[in-house]
Amino acid sequence: MSKPREVYLPIHAVSCSEKSGCPYFELVKYSEEVEATCIAFCKATNRYLTRSFAKKCITFWETCPFKQITDSQ
Repeated sequence: MSKPREVYLPIHAVSCSEKSGCPYFELVKYSEEVEATCIAFCKATNRYLTRSFAKKCITFWETCPFKQITDSQ
């Protein structure tokens, strides 16, 4: 599956040190300028996550409905 291209850094940029226990969470390096910029990608929904969704994915990944649906398929 190819990744969507729509990225708006003011809402999508996250720290490259973010980590989630979710197997569907992926950090993608977006820029190597002054500081590395990363964006979070959800493999279960095939979309980039906004910063607020990424925080939920990091904190509440075990109860994520998208993970539960994907795991049951």
